Amino acid sequence: MSQFFHPDTSANASVLSELAVGLEARGFDIAVVTGQPAYASEDRTEKQPTRETYEGVGIRRIFSTRFDKNESTAKRMVNDAVFFFSAFVHLLFRRDETGVLLLPTAPPFLPILGWVLSRVRGYEYVPIVLDLYPDLAVELDYLSEGGVVYRVWDWLNRRAYRNATLTVTIGETMEETLERKYGPCETAVVHNWEDGSVIQPKAKADNEFSEEHGLVEPTTVLYSGNHGMHHDLESVVEAAATLEEKRDDELRFQFIGEGGRKATLVGMADEQNLDSVSFLPYQPVERLPESLTSGDIAVVSMQEGVEGLCVSSKFYTAIASGQAILAIANEETEIARIVAESDCGIRVDPKHPDQIVSAIEYWLDNPDEMRTMGERARSVFEERYEREEAIDRYASVLNLVSG
Repeated sequence: MSQFFHPDTSANASVLSELAVGLEARGFDIAVVTGQPAYASEDRTEKQPTRETYEGVGIRRIFSTRFDKNESTAKRMVNDAVFFFSAFVHLLFRRDETGVLLLPTAPPFLPILGWVLSRVRGYEYVPIVLDLYPDLAVELDYLSEGGVVYRVWDWLNRRAYRNATLTVTIGETMEETLERKYGPCETAVVHNWEDGSVIQPKAKADNEFSEEHGLVEPTTVLYSGNHGMHHDLESVVEAAATLEEKRDDELRFQFIGEGGRKATLVGMADEQNLDSVSFLPYQPVERLPESLTSGDIAVVSMQEGVEGLCVSSKFYTAIASGQAILAIANEETEIARIVAESDCGIRVDPKHPDQIVSAIEYWLDNPDEMRTMGERARSVFEERYEREEAIDRYASVLNLVSG
């Protein structure tokens, strides 16, 4: 069950769609309950069928709202709440309570639904923690840690995770945080992934997307994905302003995607008349193999304070693309650990554009090292984060809980 699924193009929708298809191909009988797409089209009146089959997976779309979450937090909360209650009603009156509910934190309080339904109807459930709420909401200034909403949510979470058949987290630091907060839980770590047969390193000279957008000659710093609230992207624009004065002709900063901070970033670039910074919307799925490999340096950013609470899914795409990684993240994050272990990039602290400037200047002065780091990134991806290996791990988890 997930609020987002194919044909949505968000990172979570892509991962969960691939997971469902992969598990179905491995012999599991997968049924998906989801809402209407929120990312697939700008036309929010366009609807997908209530029932359909996608690559062998049956999809049931329940009632949901599709307010633009980038316009306000309130609209996002309405979308989340409506989906939660629609899902509750759907599962409460579903005739067959056999099987295991896979409940990703999309929306973030979906694991609580599993706990309630386990008591009412006897469902077994496995939360998949993509982001650890309500603590992430506190770090993003949506909630107060001492407030009533936080305390009630945290109380419900404790019961949801401690009574789950098993809980999957997408990183070791997240697993550590979960167990520190809620005590001993049955957990398994399964990292997110990328499809290495689709996203492969591609020379910019042979990349039509790079050619179309003038990215072939200059060293290109690429950020592709959600311009969300837990990504420190303002520091990248500030660094671009400094570097434009010093090394204008050598650099391009290409942002691709949408999100709550995009308007702020565009405003910063416009205010400073930054010719080296450009913005594009999310690209069609068929163009992703080119757009995601159009840079020399891939930015992966996490705001300070969110370590152990989330793992950027775009990191796996970035290392699959074979670009050097500019990791804007604290040392304690999952991403920082991987970058340090594999020497596939440079880590800088959030809110320190001066460190970003230094890292990029190092690569400009040492292009061979930049390319070598990109090769190491692809190598560590192939060794540890290919899609099929991750889905095999999920299959093992399901065999364990259903056996």
